[in-house]
Amino acid sequence: MIHGRVTSLVILIVLVLIGIQQLQAIPAFARKYGKPCQTCHVSEPKLNEFGERFRANGFQLPGTIEDNPPWAWPKVMMAGMLHEMAVDRLIQSNMDATPPPGLPPQKHYNVRSFRDAGGHIWFGGTMGRNLSFLTSLGIEQELEVENGRFGSPSHAHWDFAFFQYNNIFNSGIGAANIKFGSFELELPFSNLRRLSSALAQYEVYNLRGVKGSFKLSSPQVGTSLNGLINLGLNTFRYEVALINGTNRHFDSNVEFDTYSRLAVARLFDNSLGMLQRVQVGGLFYSGTQNLKDMPGNPYPTDAMLDYWMDEYGINVHANPENTNLWRKGFDFSVDLKLPGITIGPLDLGYSVNIYGQFLTGHDDDIDMTDEHMPLLNGGEEEGGGHALSKTLVGADEDEEHMGEWITRPFDFEGGFIGADVVVVPSKLYFITRYDWVNITNQWADPIHGEYVRENLIFSDDYAARGDDMPYEMTGAQKDYSRYTFGFRWHLLQPVTIIYEYGYQNNLFGYPEPPPIMYNPDWVAGMGRVVNVDSDWHMFMVMFAF
Repeated sequence: MIHGRVTSLVILIVLVLIGIQQLQAIPAFARKYGKPCQTCHVSEPKLNEFGERFRANGFQLPGTIEDNPPWAWPKVMMAGMLHEMAVDRLIQSNMDATPPPGLPPQKHYNVRSFRDAGGHIWFGGTMGRNLSFLTSLGIEQELEVENGRFGSPSHAHWDFAFFQYNNIFNSGIGAANIKFGSFELELPFSNLRRLSSALAQYEVYNLRGVKGSFKLSSPQVGTSLNGLINLGLNTFRYEVALINGTNRHFDSNVEFDTYSRLAVARLFDNSLGMLQRVQVGGLFYSGTQNLKDMPGNPYPTDAMLDYWMDEYGINVHANPENTNLWRKGFDFSVDLKLPGITIGPLDLGYSVNIYGQFLTGHDDDIDMTDEHMPLLNGGEEEGGGHALSKTLVGADEDEEHMGEWITRPFDFEGGFIGADVVVVPSKLYFITRYDWVNITNQWADPIHGEYVRENLIFSDDYAARGDDMPYEMTGAQKDYSRYTFGFRWHLLQPVTIIYEYGYQNNLFGYPEPPPIMYNPDWVAGMGRVVNVDSDWHMFMVMFAF
């Protein structure tokens, strides 16, 4: 099998090298201005420096201000990216606990199918002088497991839709703009414009608290002041946003969230000619959330509350007060131009972009219950199937903390570092990236040397004892990582052929079964998680038009 994969990869690279043709890709904005796609894109959909300036100027060429309304356009400006991914995936499992519902109890799972067949359709441009807009419709499939079979149900949704009033000072370079609607935050690296597949997103942007729903990567509803300021060889990219923080949904409280970002970049023209551009930046997000009204949160239902009252005579109280959260991080991006090599008609480019992100996050304790909430499946010493309560008790407990209310904020740190290499300009690209996340302050961790839930231990410990992991609890995942590399070959307009390999460690989550209790041990918002190592490789065909 490995020999066959290597042979296929070698054949693909050889075909790339002997099939050199200059791309004449002019979709959407490229068609409008009569420019090739590579004017703005490194490789669709990732933007280069000029593309970022074009975006900052309200989807107009830098230095220009357009005043043609849509009804004066000779044609509607639309762009699309459709992709069909053929997957041959081998999951090498260290699943020492009960497997996800629907999967047979085995160690390896092979998947070979066409899935993630979907895409995005963009519609955008200018609406008269100084007003621009952009919207995206996504049609995607999601992986699910049911009755022992892998499935891929499709769904359509609006990714985002916003207007932007450009060039407040009539600069023509996007120095100050006001955006309003549903939009992606000005993150250092966009999940919507990454070169890796849907299986390899910027994971640290997708994390949400154990009981929260906010994700930094999700489009948010609100308004922002943003722009790009040019000072000779230096540029400043900034955004200050006031948003709901509810992932495109209506707000659930009277508080607004804030987001700010500043990045400084400098162009170089040194004697070696290798260092082209360096950018460093930072971001900070501060917000509040009301768990009761947040869509998608595992807030206790009326049935759960009735269950606790009927079975245990416990009146569980839900605290509607807002709790705080924040995210902060720094990032860098370095563009290099390595010495090129010419082989016959081939001009190997070796332009390299090395980039990275480090991010930390914190959610205040948002435990909604009183100290007597039952945690089921506990030790017999607690009686009646109860586990330890939310206050520390026991003979071994330090008297200083006896009866202390247990708080458990959600904290994490992580990031990624990667490189995109232009092997053959406008033709062949190599990508690689390493992602990691470290999660701390989980309910499985001890407090003052005492475990809140003695029955909550890592799933491999359950296997050592010969017990299945109880279905009401999680595997107490603490960290995970993923390595990805691949090639992108622009065969001809509009076809791009993609190969990607990924290896991930300890990342496999699935929704909790229909709950008979509220589980406070959800990990990173993914539901029940078990410890799984897996790898995949895939070929994907992308159509950009």
